[in-house]
Amino acid sequence: MEMLFLMFVCGLAVATLVFWPLLHRANRKAEASQQPEAAPRGKHALGAAAAPGEETATAEASSEGEKTDREGEPTQPVKIDEAIAPQPRAPEPMEMPEIPTDIFEARYQAKFNRSKRRLERLRSEISKAG
Repeated sequence: MEMLFLMFVCGLAVATLVFWPLLHRANRKAEASQQPEAAPRGKHALGAAAAPGEETATAEASSEGEKTDREGEPTQPVKIDEAIAPQPRAPEPMEMPEIPTDIFEARYQAKFNRSKRRLERLRSEISKAG
């Protein structure tokens, strides 16, 4: 009985140690998704908070319908006279290697004939002895 109780307590302890942090992590993620304006935290957020002034200047310029560069001067759209696409190449004929159709004769015919002669010789010796 004590062993059963001890097993239950150990199982409860392991489950608590494993699932309690997972439950807290899920709750934190749920809270973070409900508050999208919350400031980012951690090392990955250091670059985002570097220049908040540039973001507001870009937002103001884009709301007016005019695009500006970093110095605040309006940018000119780039005009492309004619798009140069690569010309497709003509198909080149490929040389196909000649596949040997009779591989057996080229590689194994000699071994097969040797084995066949040996079997015939053994059969004749067995028939003579018996």
